[in-house]
Amino acid sequence: MVTLLLNTLNEICVHAKTEFPDECCGVILQADSQEFVRPCRNIQNKMHKEDPNTYPRDARTAYLMHPDDLISVHKESDIENRPIKAFYHSHPNHEAYFSDKDKEDAMVWGEPTYPGVSYLVISIYEDNVRAIKAFEWDEKNSDFLEVPFKIPSSGETQLRSIKVRLTFPQEKITEPIIYTIGKQFGVITNIRRANVTEESGWVMLEMQGTSEELERAIDYLKNIKVQVEPVEGDVVQ
Repeated sequence: MVTLLLNTLNEICVHAKTEFPDECCGVILQADSQEFVRPCRNIQNKMHKEDPNTYPRDARTAYLMHPDDLISVHKESDIENRPIKAFYHSHPNHEAYFSDKDKEDAMVWGEPTYPGVSYLVISIYEDNVRAIKAFEWDEKNSDFLEVPFKIPSSGETQLRSIKVRLTFPQEKITEPIIYTIGKQFGVITNIRRANVTEESGWVMLEMQGTSEELERAIDYLKNIKVQVEPVEGDVVQ
């Protein structure tokens, strides 16, 4: 089980969107109840250009952390007593999985390079973060396996993802409302499909957060007369 703060998830999602269509990469440090996201520069494009035989992939399907950034993270970890909690990177236009290359990069001599550290993979298509999955080393299977993750909030509520269709009375209020959901309630929002006209519009939206945060966001939408309908079996009361 990986426990992450919602602010941490939001930060790495923003990083993934900023670097798209290239892969982003970074490190998450921790100290007591705090977490610190440290984005790193992906130098894969540079290495691919200089030596395509050794580095056949570009940054759209691979990443290589700048060594200076990694050294800086290790220094901060040692000096500030902030252990490395997780590494993260994105998969632009691909699903969230721990590839053979990811496993190879995370191991040395058949063992994890960073024992006890988690690895997060962010699936992103255009501006939509579709999934975030966590992986950890499993001693029994000698492999990196997917593990669940949750965020501490009001009794350690587990992160949930729901899909809803929002019908707006006016097209012009669509974007501000979706922005408010993320900013005010801490919910990660990803637009899946949309159809807007001069009089009205609807958006197919994926919302990710705790049960409490999702409930508050949905109540807000209903209070401002936005019609909320569940999609693909997710029930919205």
